[in-house]
Amino acid sequence: MTRAVANRYVTALADVVLEPESGLTPEAAMGHLDDFGLLLLDSAELAAVLRSPAVPPRDKQALLAAVFDRGNVPQLIRNFLFIVVEHRRTANFDLIRRGFREWLDERLNRIELEIRVAAEIEDDQKAEIEARLAEITGKRVRACYTVDPSLLGGSVVQIGSTLYDGSLRSTLGALTRDMAGRNP
Repeated sequence: MTRAVANRYVTALADVVLEPESGLTPEAAMGHLDDFGLLLLDSAELAAVLRSPAVPPRDKQALLAAVFDRGNVPQLIRNFLFIVVEHRRTANFDLIRRGFREWLDERLNRIELEIRVAAEIEDDQKAEIEARLAEITGKRVRACYTVDPSLLGGSVVQIGSTLYDGSLRSTLGALTRDMAGRNP
């Protein structure tokens, strides 16, 4: 599935969710999509059945309905996921889910950042980093932190395709290059 095809699903869901009578906020819809994505990751058997062309669509819908009844999934999301499964797009669900997240982030003037730190940091430090990055980007920040001991200290921030390397490892490497280039 191409990004263009995924975007058709994203646009269709966004259009329906934005209707006042949908009874669902875009954020809530995103939460349900994330839950379904986790369900597919956690249950390889369910994912295989939903992807299988040998299983009739009505059987897939019955299986999904039973799963959704246990999770209290709103009808709008059920219908959307039934369409995804019926059109054999289950294998590409994550692309659709990520596309919807990007649409939601754009709508909310929010940016997702990946931040690698040398060691676990406190919540107040995270808040300070996120506030500074929000100030720099002019957007609300949604940060994902990963501990990477190889950094030695500091952090590395990825915003889209731009990498800001404030790690001790990078600083020491630059210092080494500077010192190696100087004649005594």
